[in-house]
Amino acid sequence: MIGHGSDGATALFDIVGFVVVAHVLEGGEWWWLVETTADRVGCPACGVRAVGHGRRRVHVRDLPIAGRPVRLVCAKRVWRCPDGDCATATWSETHDQISPRASLTRRARVEICRRVGEDADSVAQVARAFGVGWHTAMAAVREHGERLVADPDRLGAPSALGLDETSFLRSGPKRSRVMITGFVDLDRHKLLDVAEGRSGQVVRDWLDDQPSEWVAAIDVAVIDPFRGYATGLSDRLDATIVVDHFHAIRLANKAIDDARRRVQQESLGHRGRRDDPLYRIRRRLLVGHERLTDQQHERVLTMLGHGDRHGDVTATYFAKELLRDVYDARTVRAARRRLRRFYEHCDQTGVRECRRLARTIRAWEAEVLAFHTTGRSNGPTEGINLLIKKVKRVGHGFRNFNNYRLRLLLHCGVQWHTDSAWV
Repeated sequence: MIGHGSDGATALFDIVGFVVVAHVLEGGEWWWLVETTADRVGCPACGVRAVGHGRRRVHVRDLPIAGRPVRLVCAKRVWRCPDGDCATATWSETHDQISPRASLTRRARVEICRRVGEDADSVAQVARAFGVGWHTAMAAVREHGERLVADPDRLGAPSALGLDETSFLRSGPKRSRVMITGFVDLDRHKLLDVAEGRSGQVVRDWLDDQPSEWVAAIDVAVIDPFRGYATGLSDRLDATIVVDHFHAIRLANKAIDDARRRVQQESLGHRGRRDDPLYRIRRRLLVGHERLTDQQHERVLTMLGHGDRHGDVTATYFAKELLRDVYDARTVRAARRRLRRFYEHCDQTGVRECRRLARTIRAWEAEVLAFHTTGRSNGPTEGINLLIKKVKRVGHGFRNFNNYRLRLLLHCGVQWHTDSAWV
């Protein structure tokens, strides 16, 4: 299928200063022959009107058309200065969309970065769509993405900071598991940065790298119950630290699972199996009681009666519900009253999992109660964690932390303006 240049093809190409001379569909790719419309050019040194000195064809990739890669064959003019006294002999014409020795047009490089960043497409997938190799596509992502990520205005001026960890590299025969710490603007639901490691020193180092005025504006920080984060934040921030309901109730759910597994081993001599009473309700025990139907609630009580002879799992289940009541309180005073009731229940039962849970909550009591004074939650951080895991799945895992950080920030930490992306 071969065609010649036309106004329609030139309009479709849509780069000012170029005209489409011909186009052909070859091997599943569009080949477009284009040239500039300039016919009067002055010598860059002396200003004398230049004369033509032939053409030189260069091949670059452009935006796909109808799902097919596009190869531009640009017939670049070579100009010559007719003034014999001028030091400039010949030169090739240039255009801001086609840089010297570039394999992609500028707008193609920007679009590759946008698709990898905003759309979270894999680099390999985008590279195939543009007909280039992985390294060429990733170079385009770095070229435009690093500038977007380094923009100081991207950080904004958050008043609430969320911290949480996610996995970067799994453990293997030759390495330990590597975690990363994510810093999230809870007001804008935006990922500010990620740092390799999970410790108080990681938090201190990251905050030290930020402007002092920016750090001073943060008045609330929401974390999971990890003392390293709390220590790192306290050393650098004059802010209220909050442990929200998600992480506290997750501790209670872990206590239920631990108690259930222990009771099953002690009473049955093996781990839970399909027909074991406690195993059959393992998921129902983690659901808030108000979300259970009457039939489901009756089933939970029946199975506990059959499989929990000493009441250890039942006591832990009620401890979880009492802790949930603490977060449902409308005032700090009511929360303190319900917290005392939770402590009394855990102390009276004598169940090891309940007592361990109570010790943990006592150690974090101020941060737990801060939830009621600030109303802040780490929900936005957990939402960002889901996006982080999506990027990791799309990339089939990462080994280079710098590439991983760039991909995460482009997807979760940059405000994209699609209409002006190619300008």
